[in-house]
Amino acid sequence: MPDRKKRKEKRVFYLSVEGVNCEKQYFEHLQKLINQSSQARYGVEFVIKAQISPKSMYKRISVLPVDRYGRNQKIPYLHIQDIEDYKNTEARRKFEGTLDDMRWVRRQSGVPYELGYSNYTFELWMLLHVTDMTGPLSSRKQYLKPINQYFDRNYQTLDQYKETGEFEKILQEFVTLDSVRAAIRQAEKLRMRKQENGIKWTEYSGFRFYKDNPDTTVDQVVRIIFEACGIPLV
Repeated sequence: MPDRKKRKEKRVFYLSVEGVNCEKQYFEHLQKLINQSSQARYGVEFVIKAQISPKSMYKRISVLPVDRYGRNQKIPYLHIQDIEDYKNTEARRKFEGTLDDMRWVRRQSGVPYELGYSNYTFELWMLLHVTDMTGPLSSRKQYLKPINQYFDRNYQTLDQYKETGEFEKILQEFVTLDSVRAAIRQAEKLRMRKQENGIKWTEYSGFRFYKDNPDTTVDQVVRIIFEACGIPLV
């Protein structure tokens, strides 16, 4: 009888994401990369709910996220969110409401809820896979130019880039485990530059973030996933 390839144990993560398509597609693609990689000690499964608040996510699932293979160690909930414009009152209240929800879940469940935000938008995280985005922008629409430049496209609008089929093509062409590592390094550099320039974190509801773009902590969420799956960061 031929030997059957041993299936890897899986780490299960529960993700709530703000967006409709892109964030969900990205993590579904990342799941495939990890599960197909010989670099990963463990496989991964993402339970992803789109356009949902952290509190609603917690109320919908029936189990706590724990690592059954690591002495019942708690695995955090994960949330992916944009800071659309912190200076805008409505956008700020929306973001702070999300943080309040995450703190509520932490207290109710005893399980960490980790935030991966992008300021202004998830497009920043995508671009960090291929380039160093250091300069601030005054509008989310300004991401269209570097998207076309670095992804070798000719989109007329961001909506064209976000279309499910188009975004999938970009994931297939540009997002590998190596480029994800590059994005992690680029995101860390963004925060280091802010620290070197004396820019301080803003704190709210137990979370820290930079209110000025560009900045992202999606790298910290991905780092948690890599470490849980035994994937080298370098």
